[in-house]
Amino acid sequence: MLKFSSTIIWRLGTRSTIRKYSSTGAAVFKTDKIDTKGLTSNNTKSTVDDDKDSSGLVAAAFASLNSPESDDLRKPSPKSVKQNRQQLLDTQILKATDVNSLLLVAEQPIVSRRHALKMVSILSEWSSSNKVKLSDFEKDPRFLKLCRILARTPSSQTMSSLTMAEDLSTVLGITGDDEAARLIMNLSLPQMIKVMKALNQKGRRSTPLLRALSHNITKQSDVIDLKKSADLLYCMAALNFPDPVLLDRICNDVIECLPSNQDKPAVVNSILVSLGLLKYRHEVCLTGLVDWLQKHKDIWRVSDVASAVVTLATLDFVPPHSEVLFEWAVALKEEEMVKSSMWLDLVFSLLILNKATQHHLASTLKPEFIDKLLSAGEIPIPARRKLMAIDAWVGLTAPSSVRLPEDVSVGVPVVYTKEKASYVHSILDTFKSLVSADTFFRRDCNSGMGFLYDAEFAVDAKCHPVPLEKADKNKNIFRIAVLGLDYHDMTRKTTVPLGVNQLYTRLLQLKGFKVLQIPYTEFNPKEKLVTRVQYIEKKLKELIKAV
Repeated sequence: MLKFSSTIIWRLGTRSTIRKYSSTGAAVFKTDKIDTKGLTSNNTKSTVDDDKDSSGLVAAAFASLNSPESDDLRKPSPKSVKQNRQQLLDTQILKATDVNSLLLVAEQPIVSRRHALKMVSILSEWSSSNKVKLSDFEKDPRFLKLCRILARTPSSQTMSSLTMAEDLSTVLGITGDDEAARLIMNLSLPQMIKVMKALNQKGRRSTPLLRALSHNITKQSDVIDLKKSADLLYCMAALNFPDPVLLDRICNDVIECLPSNQDKPAVVNSILVSLGLLKYRHEVCLTGLVDWLQKHKDIWRVSDVASAVVTLATLDFVPPHSEVLFEWAVALKEEEMVKSSMWLDLVFSLLILNKATQHHLASTLKPEFIDKLLSAGEIPIPARRKLMAIDAWVGLTAPSSVRLPEDVSVGVPVVYTKEKASYVHSILDTFKSLVSADTFFRRDCNSGMGFLYDAEFAVDAKCHPVPLEKADKNKNIFRIAVLGLDYHDMTRKTTVPLGVNQLYTRLLQLKGFKVLQIPYTEFNPKEKLVTRVQYIEKKLKELIKAV
């Protein structure tokens, strides 16, 4: 501290807030570090008196801070007052030990939706643990005020109990996901499904809420009927939340409820479509759904048959005794479809399942059909890749048939996702120990049929590498195509390659390749290099011996 005159004192520090003392000529520059022992004066009493005259909330906030700066006469900024108010409410809520002390917070003039949700969540937890009874607060005006803040509706409709029976989805619209997840356990099954649908409608993939919903729905003792099952599966597919436990529970309940359904094909169709989107191959459930369709042929719709075939093709599953379904599917005509893209999807799915006729395939390659697709706008990339695969199949099995116009396949991007690229990279890195020279090994191969395959090389009968240029016309040399299959290339529940990857395998086989599939369930990129090399050597020997 340096004294420059009898009236001015300078204190070195980082803050430049000027505080005036009783002497008109004295000024002090206050630093972050203050010696509070020397600052007890009459000014403290005057400040406390002033605080008593201010609002109760601000006074309580300043009193709770227990800081020397609370004795300051300077007026705090609005921002700091707001922060102090929020901190005070948080503290009061955390320190509450009973209903009355908690609801005292609701008496404040302004209560945010975040604080309202936190208080209701605590009351819910107390009620669930029998710490308090619902009757202790359900009619309390302060509690009803919290309900109105959360739901923006009359309290009688908002929350007759902690279950928020009428509209919990409104509560979940705010940002307190963890707090809202704690309320899920108090909901009934219909209410939890309503919350799931609300999340889907808002496009909100809240992991804490979805996990809470999945866990509590699975614990329900009531059977989930077909309509509820269809709603749940649709939401899970739309939100990309394939929880395996909940999916298995739903499928088991679907099997149980199917016999009682006599006249509602729409709900059966919805379940089939969602299972396909979720890539969930529950074979017993799928068989039951197809059996139901075949037994109720008189109320079938064209869309039901087409959707069932698309799902079965996605999962590469043909249920036993499903001849009636496929007879109907093969007999369908393009004119019966609402959109041309639906016909393309059906034909592509029949091709995957080895059910397509030459007439089906040729119908999708005609210029007239391409014009119909173009009438709806630019043909999407996935549709163009399907056309390329169909065209490749036709070219390899019936070269004289009609072919796809070249401009449809020009410029179609075929790239890996980031996850798939990482998985393929680990496979190729392993192959360096087996086949290193570029003359023996080609990577990142574009098939020209709408898909990539990861690598190509050639070996003899003893699995010794052979230069690729010598493999074309030598029957004693085997051309190997490598297909890495990551998580997204496989079905769930029963883990097998998706139908489209099986089609790609057959196309490569038609071109003379032996296809080495490397699924993620068998190949772990994190294992030691020697372990990965041994795995590939074993798979390669099995592939050659199978010839």
